[in-house]
Amino acid sequence: MSLTPLFSIVVPFYNLRAYMDRCIKSILRQSYQQIELILIDDGSTDGTTERLDYWAKVDPRIRVFQRANHGVSATRNFGVQVANGKYITFVDGDDWVEHQFIEFMVQSFERYQVAMVACGFYYDPRGRSATTKHESGVLNRKEMMNRVLKLSGSVRGYSWNKGYLTAVIKDNGLKFTSDIDLMEDQLFNVQYVNACDRFYFDTRPLYHYVQRSDSLVHAFDLQKVPDTIVANYRIIQELNRANAVEVTRKKALQHAKKRQRYAKKTDSII
Repeated sequence: MSLTPLFSIVVPFYNLRAYMDRCIKSILRQSYQQIELILIDDGSTDGTTERLDYWAKVDPRIRVFQRANHGVSATRNFGVQVANGKYITFVDGDDWVEHQFIEFMVQSFERYQVAMVACGFYYDPRGRSATTKHESGVLNRKEMMNRVLKLSGSVRGYSWNKGYLTAVIKDNGLKFTSDIDLMEDQLFNVQYVNACDRFYFDTRPLYHYVQRSDSLVHAFDLQKVPDTIVANYRIIQELNRANAVEVTRKKALQHAKKRQRYAKKTDSII
């Protein structure tokens, strides 16, 4: 086994010209250098494409792909398909990471022999970090599943504060769902956790999550409400398929009810 295993970092871009340089620079400055940076243009029209052409010439560890617009899920799936690393993570193109982000993940994978590593994160631009009542440590499947399903805390269902074993994703045929625009991360993580037994979480915030008012996630759209219903239904299906413990199924149902109450409340306001 290589003493410095390759780590793949997949970054999708769609019209993020104003943010992409900070993201890419933060990854290239990682203390752990054995990386491949997979930059994927998802049909941008704002100059992102041309800027990626520039970055492709800057560092041999960068691999740039240009694709027609298919959405973030299909773009991440393509990134997994072309990834060569033992480990893999997904960074959003308008976010950025601390310089020890990848080193922390590699060390945690190797030291604790786990299938997933998760860290805390900051909310930008105010620099707040997500709070958690949990301590750092190794988790079993039930413990990690409960944290992935929670709407609060430092784990949640996001993919960008987590590292994965590439082989687990490929061998189990796991994919980000392309027919929904919300909660696709959480559904993916539920499927991944169900395929594994041992996980590690560290409270240190090493990822900067930039909340833009014009982003897809934060621009509320009533047409997207059905996506949350579909996602929650599929999560419950996945838990049932894997014969998950009752307490975890209950948490998934509670999560679904919270989402639906929020949708109804917002609908009544509009």
